[in-house]
Amino acid sequence: MALRLITFDLDNTLWPVDEVIRRAERATSDWIAERHPDAAAALTAERIRAVRDRLVREHPDYLNNLTRLRRDAMAETFLEAGFADREARHIAADAFQIFHEARNRVTFFPGALEVLETLADSYALGALSNGNSDLKRVGIDDLFVFHHSAESVGRRKPEPDMFHAALRSAGVPAEQALHVGDHPVEDVDAARRHGFQAVWANLIDLDWPADLDRPDHHIHHLRELTDLLPLLDN
Repeated sequence: MALRLITFDLDNTLWPVDEVIRRAERATSDWIAERHPDAAAALTAERIRAVRDRLVREHPDYLNNLTRLRRDAMAETFLEAGFADREARHIAADAFQIFHEARNRVTFFPGALEVLETLADSYALGALSNGNSDLKRVGIDDLFVFHHSAESVGRRKPEPDMFHAALRSAGVPAEQALHVGDHPVEDVDAARRHGFQAVWANLIDLDWPADLDRPDHHIHHLRELTDLLPLLDN
C-alpha cells in the first residue's frame, strides 16, 4: 500500500538533545541563583538527580510525564531543604518555565529542516516523542499534522498508545505508516511491533542491541531518508 504517514521521533532524531538539556539546566540554575539565591544552594545537580530517581522508583508513572517529573523533583528538593510547600512549588513552577524555554532552543541535524519541508509536500507528518519539547516553540509546528507525546497520550513508547493515536490522527492504517527514530527499542522495534514500517535514524552512532533483530533500513544522515522512501512507498 502507498505510504501516507511518516512519524518522527524528535530528540536525537531531528536534533541532538544532550547539550540542549545541559544548557537548559544551566539556564535554570542561573535563574534560581539570581532570583532566589537562598534556594540555589539546595538545587545541585546531584540532589535533583537523586530526588528524580527516588520519585521514579516510588511512582514509575512519572516517566510518562517528564514535565511533572522535573517540576516535582525541583519542588521536592526545595522542600527537603526546609522551604514551605507553597514557596517550594511556586519556585519550581517558575523555574520549569525557564528550563522549558531553553529546552526548545535546538540546533537541527544537518538537512533536517529541508527534509521535513520536502516530505510535508507529499506525506502527512507526525511527531511521536517521549520528551516534552514543544514544536511551536521549536518553530516547526507548521510542518506537522499532529504531535503526540507520552505526556499528551499518557503512555510512553514503546507502548502502543502513541502509535495508535498517530493512526487515528492521520486516518490511515498501520500498513501506510512509517516511523523514523533513533531508539532501537522505543522507536524502531516498537514501530515494527505495532505494524508500522521503521527506519533507524542512527545519527549519533549508537550500537544496535544484540538481542534485537536488526532493522531493514537505517540512515546516518536525514537526507538519506528521501533516497530510501521509493523503496518503502509502494
